[in-house]
Amino acid sequence: MNAIPQKITRYHLLVFVGCWLGGLFDGMDSTFMSAVQPKAVAELLNGVVDADPNRIASIINSAFLFGWMGGGILFGMIGDKLGRVRSMLFSILLYAVFTGCAGFSQTWWHLAIFRFLTGLGIGGELVSITTFLSEVWVERSRAFAIGVLLTSYQAGVLVAGLVTRNVDYWRTVFFIGALPAVLTVFLRMALRESEKWRSSVQSSHEDLSLLGEVLSPANRRNAILGALAFGGLLIGYWASLAWIPQWVQSFFPASYAGNVERGTTLFWQGLAAVCGCASAGWLCERIGRRATIMLSYAGCFAASALLFLSNTTFSTQIYVQVAILGYFIGLAQAIMYIYLPELFPTRIRATAVGFGLNAGRLATAIAVLFVGTIVQQFGGYGPSALFFAGSYLIAVIAAYFSKETKGKGLPA
Repeated sequence: MNAIPQKITRYHLLVFVGCWLGGLFDGMDSTFMSAVQPKAVAELLNGVVDADPNRIASIINSAFLFGWMGGGILFGMIGDKLGRVRSMLFSILLYAVFTGCAGFSQTWWHLAIFRFLTGLGIGGELVSITTFLSEVWVERSRAFAIGVLLTSYQAGVLVAGLVTRNVDYWRTVFFIGALPAVLTVFLRMALRESEKWRSSVQSSHEDLSLLGEVLSPANRRNAILGALAFGGLLIGYWASLAWIPQWVQSFFPASYAGNVERGTTLFWQGLAAVCGCASAGWLCERIGRRATIMLSYAGCFAASALLFLSNTTFSTQIYVQVAILGYFIGLAQAIMYIYLPELFPTRIRATAVGFGLNAGRLATAIAVLFVGTIVQQFGGYGPSALFFAGSYLIAVIAAYFSKETKGKGLPA
């Protein structure tokens, strides 16, 4: 067995920077669609008779989530079979290239296809960076490092808000999203596979498939409860929080661009979520993983209720309330990325994390597919978003029945 490193070296910092940048661009590219959606869909549907923009936007967002789900599970298996670094490289290249391609879309279904392919890479990248850093980092500060790592995704949301606030044309926004492809060159030259993964490959036996072992009796309970907990966040996030720019736009006349308001809303959401992610490692070491999960998801629900029930016109208090929600969203995301790798052995860790982070995405993708219809039925984005925010409570219940991993380290 390899000795657990006790000191943070230059290589540890190099790994962290590489993973953090991957997560930053992940968050940026995944958020661009939410920010430019009203204008992109309107342009692509120009001249299309009887087209429903809400329904088309739901299909595009759902395609992205189906891709994210498939990519998270697929790249989890690639990470266990071929290595964490290879999985990172392939996933970054995939989401960067197809984010750029989205800027060339001539019809809404072109955009849906490109967003599906972007989702494959984004889902894979989040699994790869979390698993890799978990295995490489010093054990005594691992939870803190993973929490800070997850600030990268939310920092990407913040960057997306700044970009869309200052770039008027939606196609240009997507072209900017292709820049992370350059990062793959840096990662290929600088990073090597984790010793934990190398050892697990040398000693592994192929009695079960990777997914089969994740769902075997020894691991099934952890896999299902983890998927339920994170699934609650996914449904709440993508069916409510991701529609906030559209909700903000609904306060203004159709002729008003709303770039500043939508971009500023995303900025404050992202900034507060960075703080939530950064505090996750500190908090879970003091009150435990389960308590932190329950606190964060209960906070998501309460903050959603405050936001969507107390605003009938646009005002700057929306920025404050979105920031509160953003904090709890960041905390909820980070604690799950800390918690899930601690539940499974190295030989199936990436596959199990990919399953836990993405099994619930199937329900999310289906729910998002019908958001446009549900918005009409509920009479607006606010009531619909609050309805979906109830899914955060599923995660609270799942966490209550999960096991505590504080102080136990990563399984071999």
